[in-house]
This record gives sequence, structure tokens and C-alpha cells, in this order.
Amino acid sequence: MKSALPFALAAALLAGCAAIERADHNATEQMLTAGGFKVLPANTPDRQAKMAELKPYTIARQIKGDKVFYIYPDDQNNFVLVGDQAAYSKYQALLVQEQISNQNLMAAQMETMPGMWGGWGSYGY
Repeated sequence: MKSALPFALAAALLAGCAAIERADHNATEQMLTAGGFKVLPANTPDRQAKMAELKPYTIARQIKGDKVFYIYPDDQNNFVLVGDQAAYSKYQALLVQEQISNQNLMAAQMETMPGMWGGWGSYGY
């Protein structure tokens, strides 16, 4: 019975990590689609073969003729997100906005934490 406990803990830890990783992928996919990326299902053998050549959940830059495209494959859900330079630039701008928003939220939370300033208060600022 004792030997099963480490395996159960490891399984629970791996399941938690997988859930966090999937949430990260979902957030990235939402930001990409908000930036203008289009969802293309890998519903043909040719598309599936091309998707298999790409690293999953990583944005890859590809040049086709004189145009630049960015591709994000999701092999678990069997689709790729494809965007042009304008969509990729908008995605990057959204990432910066999210980072600024998260920093502002963290600063506001820290400001309201009791004892953050010790006995000194916030110096009137």
C-alpha cells in the first residue's frame, strides 16, 4: 500500500501539469485568434503530413513566395492557426497589453496587502 502512494502522487502531479499546460495553449490560441489568425483544420492527408513536420504549440515562421506567414499547430485538436505579418504583430501587441495589465494588477494587489509598508504607511503617495 505504501508503494502505491508515490505513484499516485506522481500521477496527480502530472495531471496537474498537463492541465496547466493545456490552459497555456488555450490562452495562446485565444490571443492568436484575437490577433487575426485563422483556424485551418488538418482534415486532409496533405495537411496532416505538413502539420506533423511542425513542432506542436510553437509559432513557426514560413515564407511562401514574397509573403510571410506564422503557423501554430495544435496536434491534439488537429488544426493549425495561420496568420500573416499583420496578425502576428497584433498578437504581439496583445501580449504586451496583457503583460502590462498583469503587472498593474499585481502592483494593485501588493499595495493593498496589510503590512506591505510595515508601520510606515505608504508615505502619502
